[in-house]
Amino acid sequence: MGKDYLDKVPLRGATLTRKAVIAAAKKHKSDDWKAAKSQKFVLVIDGKEYPPKKIASAAAGIPVSQFSGGEELNSKLRRLGFEIRAK
Repeated sequence: MGKDYLDKVPLRGATLTRKAVIAAAKKHKSDDWKAAKSQKFVLVIDGKEYPPKKIASAAAGIPVSQFSGGEELNSKLRRLGFEIRAK
């Protein structure tokens, strides 16, 4: 039986990988984003919550202004095997 996720997905001309998302999450230190009303979803890795768009930006090496968050990004992160929850 194989894994239920992909290793990489495209993101605005870049590549978003599972490994890079995990590495970016480990480097993320601030919880300031949790107070933002615009933050509607959280990326969950090992029981910890992270801002999906900020982590994806760091993982893919592209600015947050260059791609959409919300369901478009959430579906990519889910395909990489990550859990996304409503905030």
